Amino acid sequence: MSHTVSTQRRWPRVLAVTITVLALVAGFVGLQLYRKLTSNTVVAYFTATNALYAGDIVQIMGVPVGSIDKIEPAGDQMKVTFHYANKYKVPEDASAVILNPTLVASRVIQLAPAYTGGPTLGDGAVIPVERTQVPVEWDDLRKEVTNLVEELGPQEGKPDDMGPVGDVIDSLADGLAGKGQQINKTLTNLSTALTALNEGRGDFFAVVRSLALFVNALHQSDQQFVALNNNLAQFTTNLSNSDRELADAIEQVDRLLPTLRGFLDENTEVLTHDVQNLYNVTTTLVQPEPLDGFETSLHVYPSLQGNLNGIYHPVNGAIVQVPVVTNFANPMAFICSAIQAGSRLGYQESAELCAQYLGPILDAMKFNFPPFGMNLFSSAATLPKMVAYSEERLRPPPGYKDTTVPGIFSPDTIWSHRNSEPGWIVAPGMQGVEVQGYTANLLTPESLAELMGGPNIEPPTGGQTMTGPPNAYDQHNPLPPPWYPQPGPLPAPGPEVTPGMPPAQVQVPSPMTGIDPGDGVQRGPLPGETP
Repeated sequence: MSHTVSTQRRWPRVLAVTITVLALVAGFVGLQLYRKLTSNTVVAYFTATNALYAGDIVQIMGVPVGSIDKIEPAGDQMKVTFHYANKYKVPEDASAVILNPTLVASRVIQLAPAYTGGPTLGDGAVIPVERTQVPVEWDDLRKEVTNLVEELGPQEGKPDDMGPVGDVIDSLADGLAGKGQQINKTLTNLSTALTALNEGRGDFFAVVRSLALFVNALHQSDQQFVALNNNLAQFTTNLSNSDRELADAIEQVDRLLPTLRGFLDENTEVLTHDVQNLYNVTTTLVQPEPLDGFETSLHVYPSLQGNLNGIYHPVNGAIVQVPVVTNFANPMAFICSAIQAGSRLGYQESAELCAQYLGPILDAMKFNFPPFGMNLFSSAATLPKMVAYSEERLRPPPGYKDTTVPGIFSPDTIWSHRNSEPGWIVAPGMQGVEVQGYTANLLTPESLAELMGGPNIEPPTGGQTMTGPPNAYDQHNPLPPPWYPQPGPLPAPGPEVTPGMPPAQVQVPSPMTGIDPGDGVQRGPLPGETP
């Protein structure tokens, strides 16, 4: 009975302890879960973590955002695990720095820089030792300062050696000894200069502002300066490339000056008289009335020249305008008004007498157009580009023109007006056509071979030398005058050229290439050919 009672009394205690333990476990699990959901855990590696402990603050820009969870060694580095609230964003490449706010305060970890955009540092991220920093220890700093002072100060056991700093001070004292008055004067002059600068600060700042405007104008015109620089570079390049020509030109001018001086000495009076006459003419021209007439003529001349140029139409070979004498539509008014204007006294009576005696004659001379025709020029009514050919092969190649026989072309030069210049050629597909002896004498051998059944010739393209008899005209440019730079000798032939070897033939494509006489088109004598 007593055992049952004791069991019943113990049961509530066990239940209370169990509930308490479960509540603690649930609270711990809930706390960890809450921290997991609301914070990010990060691992950072430092070279040292002196005076840094678990629970110390983690901050961003001085604001606490988390704390350190644990610190443990990892080889020659220290592994620090900390967490911070995930509502604060940290850049993905952030650095971790151990700060020591004061000598006695606990140290903190600072995450930098502040987030401005881009990827963020996530949960479980690792910050390597390359992105972590530790503060300099006070003992190390004191030791380094002590070593520096010892190195700069006097050396132990050497009373005459004052050290680098002492030597500098001693040298400075020796250099300034006896120069106090000079230093005083220098400082006084410097004070005077600064005072003058202070009094003229308005002008000084005006100069600075003007200089700023000038620099701004230069900046806005940078493209123009770049273009000017490029033009100057091109100009100097051209001068450097033509220095020989420039030297020759200067030498020629030097040779010309004595001749010019002698000419001026011999013709001084004549030149003076001519210049005086020119002065008189120009002085007359600049007077108001002649100047007005000269300006009027310059204003009217372009229109007059254009009208004269438009009278003749070369395409149609005719004059397309007719001269008109407007005053002869009423000659009596024209002539009598001229007589009236020229009469000084009795001008009204002069006009009446003119109308009375000359009126019947002048009325019979009324006309709007001259009573004669005029066509002084005659030329071809069509241009070559206006001619349409039944076959494209019959079109003359560049440098040639049509003859009376279609398909036979003569050279088109200034001497070929009568078609008597040798070098005639034929069009492709002219095999079997018979020509007269005169025409055969003017044809090239290749063209005669084609007429006798040979292959089509390849007529020269525009710009080539036309076929003709030997020495028909000189194909070489004349040498310049003796006072002009003479051309140098021709360059020596290359090693691949054998003396006496003819030059290589260059095949030039012809506009007639590709027309085969055996393409199915019936060839034979063309209209206009006289056997």
